[in-house]
Amino acid sequence: ILGLIENSSGGARRAAILTDNNLISYYFEDAKTLYEVFQRGLHASGNGNCLGYRKPNQPYQWLTYKQVLDRAEYLGSGLLQKGCTPSSDQFIGIFAQNRPEWIISEYACYTYSMVAVPLYDTLGPEAIVYIVNKADMSVVICDKPEKAQILLENCERGKTPCLKTIILMDLFDKELNDRAAKVGVEILALQEVEHISWYSCIQDLSGF
Repeated sequence: ILGLIENSSGGARRAAILTDNNLISYYFEDAKTLYEVFQRGLHASGNGNCLGYRKPNQPYQWLTYKQVLDRAEYLGSGLLQKGCTPSSDQFIGIFAQNRPEWIISEYACYTYSMVAVPLYDTLGPEAIVYIVNKADMSVVICDKPEKAQILLENCERGKTPCLKTIILMDLFDKELNDRAAKVGVEILALQEVEHISWYSCIQDLSGF
């Protein structure tokens, strides 16, 4: 953690590593983007533990840097297979609480130069409608079916015509899928999207 000190004016603060008033864009030559920062962590840690998670009163379970990187690349590639473009103009919504899949989804975007946009239900339903439309989001990744239902309600009311795909981290039932289909929205499981590029690679290798 960088220490902070007061400057000569006694007001603003700056990082202690600064030798002058010029802002630092990056600290390491090989870590100028968020994707490169993750790659540096992979090599610097020797593929050490990256994401930890646990259930109440249970020990932490860990994903290594390589496991996270692989899943992020698979998910990002799957998003491209579903029509997303590797561009800073491609916005992907993430509507979920903190969990490993949140970070994996975020880094899937960074891996393919897309932009991850957090959505929060605490801001109220109209804020979600505003953000989805403002960013022209065609894809939103959710953690729970209940949040997918919030998004579908907006679609049913004609408030978010741009939304075409909802990707769920948790399991969902056929009823939710049928409801989405009525408004032209596709519901997919996160792992299903991760596997799209894997299946595509297998088919290419087998010559189908």
